[in-house]
Amino acid sequence: MSNSPSALTRRGLTAVAAGLLTLGAARGSGAGAPLPGPRLNQLGFLPKAAKRFVLPVPPGDKGARPFTVETLAGQRVFSGRLDPEVHDATATAGEHVRTGDFSALSRAGRYRVRIDRLASAPFEVGPAIYAPLVRDAARAFFLIRANVALDDLVTGIQHAAGHLSEAALLVDGASRDLTGGWYNAGDYGKWSHMAAISVSQMLWLHTLRPDAAQALTLGVPQTWPGLDDLLQQARWGLEWLLKMQNPDGSVLHKVDSSGQYAWGQPPERDPHPRAAQGASSLDAGVFVGVMLQAARVFAPLDPEFAARCKAAALRAWDWLEAHPKVVHDDYAYTDPDPRQEILWATCEMAVLTGAPQLAARATAGVKDLGVFPFFWVGPQLLGVMSLARTTGEAGAAARAAILEAAKVVAGSVAEDPYGFTVRPEAYIWGSVELALNTAVLCLFASELGGEGARETAQRLLDYVLGCNALDHGFVTGHGARATRRPYHWTCRVWGIVMPGWASGGPNGGLTGADPRLKAVIEAGTPPAKCFVDACEADGSWASNEGQTSENAALLLAAGLFGLARGS
Repeated sequence: MSNSPSALTRRGLTAVAAGLLTLGAARGSGAGAPLPGPRLNQLGFLPKAAKRFVLPVPPGDKGARPFTVETLAGQRVFSGRLDPEVHDATATAGEHVRTGDFSALSRAGRYRVRIDRLASAPFEVGPAIYAPLVRDAARAFFLIRANVALDDLVTGIQHAAGHLSEAALLVDGASRDLTGGWYNAGDYGKWSHMAAISVSQMLWLHTLRPDAAQALTLGVPQTWPGLDDLLQQARWGLEWLLKMQNPDGSVLHKVDSSGQYAWGQPPERDPHPRAAQGASSLDAGVFVGVMLQAARVFAPLDPEFAARCKAAALRAWDWLEAHPKVVHDDYAYTDPDPRQEILWATCEMAVLTGAPQLAARATAGVKDLGVFPFFWVGPQLLGVMSLARTTGEAGAAARAAILEAAKVVAGSVAEDPYGFTVRPEAYIWGSVELALNTAVLCLFASELGGEGARETAQRLLDYVLGCNALDHGFVTGHGARATRRPYHWTCRVWGIVMPGWASGGPNGGLTGADPRLKAVIEAGTPPAKCFVDACEADGSWASNEGQTSENAALLLAAGLFGLARGS
């Protein structure tokens, strides 16, 4: 089916994303469109947070132009002036812009920024503004559970159990139950590496914000009595991953219909046969990493389950040590290099065992591969962070790598008035996921004492939530101008939009672009504006489709930023 996520759109991601480390200030010519109003984080700001907006202006704009912040009833609460510098953002956005700052406004309320007759989208200032976003991002994982019936009173999503053949799939001639997990993206495929990355980010939120995470209430049925709602979602993913492990310790890569898509049909009406794809070193690596992390988190809560996770991880590690170079030929997620996933596993094994040789291997891997860019092809940060929380030389090396990467990121983000990147090539398939993962990196650095890292994460979150060249919030249900037609089966089948689901984001790459996005690109649209909010049969899967690893990054970034630290 033509309107499907193609590997062509995801290849080359490492090289492009890595370019964020060496951003240049490429220039181009601006477009002569009418100038819009102020752009900012449409969800809002914590009271003590930095508060910025961006205003497109003519190239020669000058003068100390005033602005005000007012309540939605029109009462003025703050006055300021635009920064005098005019930023040339033509290479990415086709614009020149100026910025404004109203960080001194800390009083809770709902406001808008006004400059002359131009007004921003409304936003809120308050201590708990991120809590609904965290809730919805976590709750989305309940709504995309595979192979079960759903009747959700909050969203209205209702369907029978689908893909029941997965209860008896043939793997190497034997019947296996591979039900469970999550439908990963806009279609009904299920991937081990996507599940492992997603679960790990849930577990990190639980580890770094324990009190707030345990108090998170999602209003969903309890599958495992006694577990809090966030760990309910994490365990759902872990239980499926345990099913994906083979008797020899290896881990299957995915379960899907091999390129055939039931677009527009609910799960129970998908007519295409399902099959499992064989094991790879990448899948074993992420499996070891997340299972050892889960063993730590669940040990005081469910020792028996924690022991299952640890034992499965050790079997996978033994297989991985004997098979370090097995790659898969998945057309949708092409990744020929398993070293990053193996580094994640090595870091977790070093933490578990304390073995000097494993610590040395992990340290060498960190120095060789680094921790940025962090995304599905390079998830090693999730393990390096575990290592960074230990003592000794390996822990020190891990901390140094994270802190240094955050410093480099801070410099590149600061170059962009919108707070993402001035490099046109970085607007690729999954650009919003890249922004969210970069925010996670910075927030990890902040947890380790990194100066200014939290402020960088703030700018990246601002970008995702509306402070961008499109004046668009890339998370459904959060912000006045948020994504309304995500390329996702829930929206296509019923017209129902799950709140808290992150969109793919601007994508200026022609390779693998869907027809609607291709038309936007070929019209000369600046890359930061190459986005189509549509999920129809000819919708934009190449710019408007999210996936579980992206939503988990949203959950972790919003949670670390907006939820209070626990005891």
